Order: sequence, then structure tokens, then C-alpha cells
Amino acid sequence: MISLKRIAEALNIQAPDVNLSALCSDNRRVTDGSLFIALKGLNFDARTTIGQAVEKGAAAVIYEDSGDDFVPPAVGVPCFGVRELSEKQSVIASVFYNCPSKDLDLIGVTGTNGKSTTTHLVAAWLNELKVKTGILGTLGTGFYPDLKPCANTTLAALDLEKTLYEMKNDGASAVAMEVSSHGIALKRTSELKFKICAFTNLSRDHLDFHKTMENYAATKFELFRSVPSDMCVINAHDTVGRQFLSKLPGALAYSTDRIEGDRVIFAENIEYLPHGIKIQVDGSFGKAELTVPLIGSFNAENVLCALGIMLVHGYSLNELAETAHVLRAVNGRMECFKTEHTPMIIVDYAHTPDGLEKAINAVREHRFGKITCICGCGGDRDTGKRPVMAEIACRNADHVIFTNDNPRTENPDEIIRMMIDGVRNIYTNYKVIQDRREAIEDAFRNSSGNDVLLVAGKGHEDYQIIGKTKHHYSDREVAMELVGVDR
Repeated sequence: MISLKRIAEALNIQAPDVNLSALCSDNRRVTDGSLFIALKGLNFDARTTIGQAVEKGAAAVIYEDSGDDFVPPAVGVPCFGVRELSEKQSVIASVFYNCPSKDLDLIGVTGTNGKSTTTHLVAAWLNELKVKTGILGTLGTGFYPDLKPCANTTLAALDLEKTLYEMKNDGASAVAMEVSSHGIALKRTSELKFKICAFTNLSRDHLDFHKTMENYAATKFELFRSVPSDMCVINAHDTVGRQFLSKLPGALAYSTDRIEGDRVIFAENIEYLPHGIKIQVDGSFGKAELTVPLIGSFNAENVLCALGIMLVHGYSLNELAETAHVLRAVNGRMECFKTEHTPMIIVDYAHTPDGLEKAINAVREHRFGKITCICGCGGDRDTGKRPVMAEIACRNADHVIFTNDNPRTENPDEIIRMMIDGVRNIYTNYKVIQDRREAIEDAFRNSSGNDVLLVAGKGHEDYQIIGKTKHHYSDREVAMELVGVDR
């Protein structure tokens, strides 16, 4: 058990020596001996449930002091107000769980696209090299392939520290973690002790939160202040990555183009095979050939990022080349479904303009037949990218079907209308089929054996959010059903 006094000291407040058994910010999950953290959110004020939490066994309460003259009820347990409590949850959790990240090789990967693939490649490589490695990210948390779904790319601070604590107790020596800009901005990761940090790329996303690309980039860079520059791995092919490199002397730079420098790796050549890529790697660490079952040049970037992380971790290039055969495509990330006489269906998570363009161009690089892109845009999210994504789809694919993504509380007709605004009177190679399954089935019927259906936007997700309800739906399941495979 941890004492309330220790947590209070970290928050610079005074508190009695009360033993705590758990942390909880949801009064419905309070157990005997819990510290209840009562936050004032945008839609719900948990301070109104302090009495209920104490009735369920909370031994102490820390509540949000938002300057609104809130007075906690007299509940018979220690009760303290703390300013900016939401951002200080990471401090509370780190003290309670004794900062588990300090005992792990914690690898943080940030960027708009490529985080999931890169973290999974790193975890696969480390596990092959007998280093038990956990995963934290969009596809879930835990040890591959037994990942538990999670609500956010970067978990809330209480859950994040608890999960790292559990992974450590389950024998993990390392954890490969996706670090989102939201996680950084909301201070969820502020108490973590990273060993290595990597940057994949930056393109338009989350501007509903960050407002400008400059703010978005600045938030990403905050991650790299937490480690020495020689423990950073940065994409030199990316414009923002080059800006980061100018501030990080000693960082390892990687690129799919030839680059110069003291710590660099690059692709001397990339060969696009029917079901993968062959990369001739060169640079400061020597030369090697890596063949991996991934599609497209942007996945070559992901492989190079993972390779850079492993080199910074201390492994030799030869050792990594010999074990690269264990690397595999990640669920819903340019994941291919095909049998001998069917078109290929590729399911990908591309939900940003840059991600969609890279996905379509990746298919082109492998010289398949005609490409049909099935895509939509999420509701209650950045509206400005909708016409941009539609234009990218029509310009780069042979045929396009606009369909529903996760419309959430928006009118699906309005979302698609905004997409069509970007292509009206410019392109004619598109149509609208709002039902996502029907859109994929239509494209499948109208494609031949060498053609490709790129189903973009949802990737690994096994649900579709309509209104405020999650309905079971999976692009992967539809793809497997149509081509006749069972994984």
C-alpha cells in the first residue's frame, strides 16, 4: 500500500498518513481503500459524486480546485483540493505505482502516421531477440498477439501507469509505446522515463485540438525533451523531422533517400515485390538487406524507423537483418487479403490526407491493376480535411467510392457533401454508397484478379459509431468473407 502522505508531498500539500489500495477517477469503480480523484470535466463534474465514492469505500479524496468556490461535502475522510488536477494525475499515478517506467526500456514513438506499425515492428524484433516486450497503442495494450482494446492511443495517466506496472510485474523488460499529441498536451506522459524516442512524420490531423500545424509540431517535440538527443530517432525525409534534427545534435536520422551524417541509415534501394518490399540499407552502421511482407515506401520508412530504434538500443545491423524475417504487417495497417482468383483487398487505417495519399501511392508502387479506393471521413472531427481527402482519393485512384466512416453525431449526408465539395466539377471517377459493407461489395464485384480495393479509414476497428452508439462492424471481417479466407 502507498500512503496518502507520499502522494500529497509530491503535490506540495499536507495530508495525514492514510494507506491507499487503489486509484480511481470513476466513482462507480471505487473499492475499499481507494483514493478518489474527482475531476471537473467538460460534460460531467465528478466532484458531485464524492459522497457516493466515500460510501463505496474511498479512504481519501483529491478534487479539482477550479476556482469556482466548490466546497466538498463533509464525508469523514481526508479531502483536498488541487489546481489543474487533470494534468497532475500523472504525478499521483507515478508515486502510487512507484514509477514503473524507470525499470523498463520504454520506447516512445510519435508522429501523425506510422506509430502503430513501428511500435509493433520494434516489439516483434525485441521479442525475437528474447526481450519480453509489451505494446501500448491504438491496437491495444499487452503482449502481442493478446492485446486488450483501449479507448485512446495514449491511455489516461492513471491507466497508463497502472498498465506499465502490470507489464513490469508480468515480466516485461521493454515496452514499445505510441505517444499521441493529445497524450503529450494533456500531460499523460509527463512522469514517464523514456529510454528512446522516435518521430515518424507530421501531416494534417487533430487541428480541432491543436488549431495550427505549428502548435501540433511543438507538442510533438516536447517528447524529445525527455531523453538525450543520442537516444532520439528522427525521420529526415519529413520536413518537420528535419526541423527536429536541427535541434537534436546526436540524433539518429533515417530516410528512404540517401542522406549524409555521422549517425544515419537510409534506403540505398527499395524493390517492390508482389507481397512485400526488399530494402537495401546503408549508412553509418554498415550495409544490409531486409525483406519484409509490407506494402509501400511509407512502410519502408516505418521499417527504417524501427531499425533505427533497435540500433540505438544497441543491436548490430547484421543481427537485425538476420532476424527481420519475424516482421509482419499489423492488423488494419496495409493488411492484404487475397486468394488466387480474387482481387486484393487492402485494409488500412489511413484517415488523414497524407495517410490516404501515401496508402494509394503505395499500392501504385507495386504495379497492381486498377485501384478502387473506398473512403469516408469521421464525424465530430476536423471538417477541413474532408474535401482534401476526397480530392486526394479521386486524383490518385482509378475509382473512388465515398462511404460512411464513423459519422458519430453528424449527418452522414453532410459529411459526404463536404467531401464532394472538393471534387465536384473536377473529377467524375467517384460515386457514393453510404453503407460501408455495400460499398466494399460493389467494388469487389466490379474488380478483377489483379485489381486492388483499398479500404481506408477504419483499419483494425471492429465497430462503427453512429450517433453515440458503437455497432459491430469490421472492414477486415468483410474483406476475409469476400476473398474466402479465415485468419
